[in-house]
Amino acid sequence: DLDYDIDGLVYKLNYFNLQKRLGFVANAPRWAIAHKFSADSSFSEIIDIDIQVGRTGALTPVAKIKPVNIGGVVVSNASLHNEDEINRKDIRIGDTAEIERAGDVIPHVLSVDIDKRKKNSKKYIFPDKCPSCGSVAIKEFNKLTKKYDAIRRCPSEGFQCEKIAIERIKHFASKEALNIDGFGKKVVEKFWELKIIRFPQDIFKIDFNRIQNLDGWGKLSALNLKYAIETSKKISLDKFIYSLGIRHIGQENAKLIAGCFGSVQKFKNLLDFKKKDENLKNLNSIDGIGEIQIKSIDLFCSNKKNTEVTNELIKELKIDDHKIVSSNSKLSGKIFMFTGTLNSMSRTEAKSLVENLGGKIVSTVSKKLNYLIIGNKPTNRKLNEAKNLSVKIVTEKKWNELINM
Repeated sequence: DLDYDIDGLVYKLNYFNLQKRLGFVANAPRWAIAHKFSADSSFSEIIDIDIQVGRTGALTPVAKIKPVNIGGVVVSNASLHNEDEINRKDIRIGDTAEIERAGDVIPHVLSVDIDKRKKNSKKYIFPDKCPSCGSVAIKEFNKLTKKYDAIRRCPSEGFQCEKIAIERIKHFASKEALNIDGFGKKVVEKFWELKIIRFPQDIFKIDFNRIQNLDGWGKLSALNLKYAIETSKKISLDKFIYSLGIRHIGQENAKLIAGCFGSVQKFKNLLDFKKKDENLKNLNSIDGIGEIQIKSIDLFCSNKKNTEVTNELIKELKIDDHKIVSSNSKLSGKIFMFTGTLNSMSRTEAKSLVENLGGKIVSTVSKKLNYLIIGNKPTNRKLNEAKNLSVKIVTEKKWNELINM
């Protein structure tokens, strides 16, 4: 009945106290959810299949289609997701496919019309080599699912693969990382093409006299870019860690790692071959950092080019120490661990409460642990380890008394 188009609804919990308790994840509230309407779809011919290489080496197939209007938007590319999806739907070049804008945003191929398939059609063979650097693409084995990942990846860890290098520089300059205004994806691609940049640190060595003479640029736009780059040099430790583009290390994990090391000088120990393993063990005790993240950090830091680039960036940037929440609470500076189910609040709420009161959460029992809080059905192994190390064991009732002091 509305007089204008909308692309969906948002349902919100209508109680501020519960909203506060539920809080937020990295980029969305837990107390609201989106409801998208059924997406519009249309048919078009697949002209070609292009393989794009992402920042983490993922090879993503994209269908190049004859331009078609879907919900008021002209679409010429559609995602094919991965090799398994192409095989499952038997998608081939030359097929007539139904294209849908998922969530009214991203176009993807729903299915193909077999009846309209050409007689000389051939099954699409997904490339087993990176189209950028020629490295043999791999499918990683997932120990949890006991299956190989659906995504095939270029194994390059450093900046050897051109496409990965470009994507990593884009990530480095992005809003969530250094946030260099005016240094978007198109600019990165153009500067790469002109051999102005090859590594992230090259951004801070740009010849702006050359830039102002390029097509589409001038003295003012070059000066604006210079100012934006200079401004971006002052950065927090967690944003710096995130900007490096380490696989599996998002914004929240970067904050946890920054909290563990505190300063960039201590973080540099990961880049030292002799000190790396010892510091990786310290990360293992952080709640929220698991085996996958640690393996990814290890691979990143074991690559010589990555360590060279990171050290160069540390020289160029002014990286602030991680700010610890200041609190006069008795929890300030204390280390906590939870086991079992809590009745009065969720585990997420409890962790958030500890952090807001200046405490730290860990996932393994050690001598550094101050309190082990036990709920219903606690893990016996953790209890025994805590007893052996004389760690203070606290019931949920005592825990509630402690936080309400």
